[in-house]
Amino acid sequence: MLEPDYLVSADQLEKARAALLVEAMTAIHTRARRYLQEPGEGAWHDLVRALARAHGDSATYELLRAVEVHSRVSVPP
Repeated sequence: MLEPDYLVSADQLEKARAALLVEAMTAIHTRARRYLQEPGEGAWHDLVRALARAHGDSATYELLRAVEVHSRVSVPP
């Protein structure tokens, strides 16, 4: 029995997921560098949106809270 053309194999699906992950991580890296070079509200919101697209709203919120707490409790060298 022939499979319809629109069905994809597990291998094709995994390759597509990997490509999307690479794209998401590249977007995060690009936006983080942009923010570090020129901090501002627009660049910050672009970075947060890229994080949320890649990791979800809840994970992004927890990450940002952890960074905030660390910045308050860490002792500068």
